[in-house]
Amino acid sequence: MVTIMVTVMSELQVAGMMPAMSADLGVSTGQIGLLVSVYAAGMMIGGPLFAWFLRHSPPKGALLTIVALYAVAQALVPAIDAFWWVALIRVITGALAGASFGLSVTYGALLAESPQKIGEAISIVLGGIMVGTVLGLPLSNFISNFWNWQASFYVLGIITFALFLVSLAILPKRAAPTQDAAAQDVGNLRMPRLWARYLVSLLTIGAAYASFSFFAPLLEKNAGFSANATTIILLVYGICAYVGNMIVGRFADRHAVAVLRLGHGLLLVALVLLAAFNDIQPLTLIMVIVVGFVGVTMNPALVTRVAEVGGAGTMVSTIHTAVISAGVTLGSAVSGVAMSTFGDDDPGIAMWTGAVLAVLATIALATQSRSQKQAEVVPA
Repeated sequence: MVTIMVTVMSELQVAGMMPAMSADLGVSTGQIGLLVSVYAAGMMIGGPLFAWFLRHSPPKGALLTIVALYAVAQALVPAIDAFWWVALIRVITGALAGASFGLSVTYGALLAESPQKIGEAISIVLGGIMVGTVLGLPLSNFISNFWNWQASFYVLGIITFALFLVSLAILPKRAAPTQDAAAQDVGNLRMPRLWARYLVSLLTIGAAYASFSFFAPLLEKNAGFSANATTIILLVYGICAYVGNMIVGRFADRHAVAVLRLGHGLLLVALVLLAAFNDIQPLTLIMVIVVGFVGVTMNPALVTRVAEVGGAGTMVSTIHTAVISAGVTLGSAVSGVAMSTFGDDDPGIAMWTGAVLAVLATIALATQSRSQKQAEVVPA
C-alpha cells in the first residue's frame, strides 16, 4: 500500500508546484502540466516493459528493485535545472510506477490468506491510491512554498529509500513464478474475455476521473465555495474514497459484479445531479461525497474480475494498471475537450462526460454478465 501511495503522491506532486516550476524552468504552466501527462504515458508504456523483464524474478526482489530505482530517479529530477531533463526523468519514474502497481497487486494476492480473500487483500494495497491522492498535491505545495520545488523530489526520494529499507526487512519472501506460470501469465493476455474486462475498468475509471479532475473549479466557480472550503471538501472526498475502497474490498471477492452495478448506478445518479444542479451547495457537497464513496473505489472489484479470468500474475496486473492509467487520461482529456467545445469551460460539462462514460461502463458490464450466464446455461 505504501509503495502505491508514494507513486501516486509523485504523480500528483507537479500539480501542486506548477507556478514555482514554471518560473524556475522558464516554461509555461501548460508545459509544466505535460509533466503529469508524460508520467502517465510512462506508466502505460514503460510499466509493462519493466514487468516483462522481471516476470521470472521472485516477487519481493522484483518489487524492491523497482522501489530502489524509483528512489534514485526521484532524487535525480532536480540534478539538472532544465525542463527536458525533468520530463525525461518523469517518463522513467512513470514507467517504474506502472511496474510497481502491477507487482504490488500480484504480491498482495500472494499474501492473501486464501484465494477467497484476494479481493480484500488487494483493496488494502489499492488503499495507497486514496491516501496518495489526498496527500500528494497539498504536501508538494507546502514543501514548494516552504523551501522550493526541488525539495519535494528530494523528500519523496528519501521516503522511497526508507520504504525500500523497511520492505527489505519485513516483507516475507515468496517463490519466483515457475516458467509455466510466467508463460501462462503472458498467454492469458491473448484472451478476449480478459480485454473485455479491461474495457470495463477503462470506462469505470474514466467516468470517475472525468468528473474528479474538475471538482475544484466546479466547487468554486459553479457552487460558490471558497478556496479553503474546497480544500476541505476535497480532503473529505479523499477520506470517503479510502473508506469506500475498504468496504468494496470486503465484498469484491464474492460479489464483484453486484458491487460494480451498484457503483455504476450511484455514480451515474451523482454525476447527473452534479451536472444539472451544481449551483445548489448542499446537493453539490453530498454528491461529491457520493462520488468519493463509489468512484475510484470500485478498483478492488475491477481487479477481482480481471483476476477471475487472467489470474493475478505480474503481466496481467501491470497491463491492467496501464489500462487504468489510460482511463485516468481518457476521462480527463475527454472532459477537457467537451468543456472547450460545448460549455465555454464550464466544469458542469465534465460531469455530463463522466455520466456518459458511466453509462458505457454499465452497458459493457451488462453485456459481459449476460454472455457469461449464457455460457453457463448452454452445454459445451
